[in-house]
Amino acid sequence: MKKVVAGIAFLAGFLMTVSYGFCGTNIVPNGGFETKKTDTLPAGWETKIHRGTSAEFAFSDTDKHGGACSYMIKINPPGGSLLFFPATEMTAITPGKKYQLSVWLKAKGMGYSPNFIAPAIRLNYKPTRLSPVPTIDLMLEMKGENGWKNLKMTTVAPPDAREITLDFLITNGTVWIDDVQISEVN
Repeated sequence: MKKVVAGIAFLAGFLMTVSYGFCGTNIVPNGGFETKKTDTLPAGWETKIHRGTSAEFAFSDTDKHGGACSYMIKINPPGGSLLFFPATEMTAITPGKKYQLSVWLKAKGMGYSPNFIAPAIRLNYKPTRLSPVPTIDLMLEMKGENGWKNLKMTTVAPPDAREITLDFLITNGTVWIDDVQISEVN
């Protein structure tokens, strides 16, 4: 009986991996925001608030995609810009391999900053950077969306890649972020 159960568990895991195309583990630290550094900042993440921007940060246990909570960032009027990004280097990558970013996002009142900067998710590599920078335009992707949406982007690491960089550029309104994952794909 134990062998049958183990076989079924293995088969289910294999089929899930094949169906999603992932063959690696998630390299984003605390991508589900389950561990807190402070009451307003997840462990393993940082924010950089640009001058003149007023923002609020919180964990939401009522408005989440998965796990115990999501992370909420609110830019107060008239807007501005801030970056939200992993604090530690994500170096568990292989040059020349394909990587997929998957993130669940919900937005309310999202808009451009007073300086016409668009909200976005940007992914890149070091030391060589891809140009143009692989970007998810949040104004385009979240237009008309009221609930959670899974946003994905796939890139190929340059031949000398040693690190993946990821940042969320938030400019106006409120966003909830959850289940951030970067994994190698077939």
